[in-house]
Amino acid sequence: MPDSIEDQIERVLRADLVRRDTGLQEALRRCERAGEAVFLFGGDSATIQALRRRLRSRRPRLRLAGVCDADFSGPAGPEILAHIAACKPDLVIADLAPRRHRALIAEFAAHGLHTGLVNLPGTFARYLATQPGAGLSRLTARLPRAIGRAFGELAGLARLSGIVARQLVQRAAPAASQAIAPDGALAGRVRRGSQPAAR
Repeated sequence: MPDSIEDQIERVLRADLVRRDTGLQEALRRCERAGEAVFLFGGDSATIQALRRRLRSRRPRLRLAGVCDADFSGPAGPEILAHIAACKPDLVIADLAPRRHRALIAEFAAHGLHTGLVNLPGTFARYLATQPGAGLSRLTARLPRAIGRAFGELAGLARLSGIVARQLVQRAAPAASQAIAPDGALAGRVRRGSQPAAR
């Protein structure tokens, strides 16, 4: 019995840990050759949409079933899982932190979603940064490979830190709104020109 596309990709990635930045490229190449439909899940909205556009223009034979960002905290939820199922992918390629990937595996099982799932953390932004046509790649193409790879990883980390910062702001927003008094002043602060209340 031949190996599934998921097994093939995972075997290649385990055997070639030195070339982590090509993990997504290798997975896409294998899916394209096998005619497998791919769903991409992870990263922020800007990254996943840029990746979708890049793949549609550079890999027209790739069967891209759909994309979904993971720019939220908590579980994927039934709506996202139903969307993935409706796209009927043969393989879902995720770009998630390991903890979120484990949670997604459990959600797939609970939702009855039986499709291949491969997690390649940090690769979506790195792929965009290292592909021809990316502004950074023009610069890094002239640098030694190790330095170019480091720049690509820095770009991916910058995008990841943007996601984390937005999530922190979203979590802090409810706490900040509770600290504002009904008259619009910050609770516990005296507004300019007013006297503190007598005790």
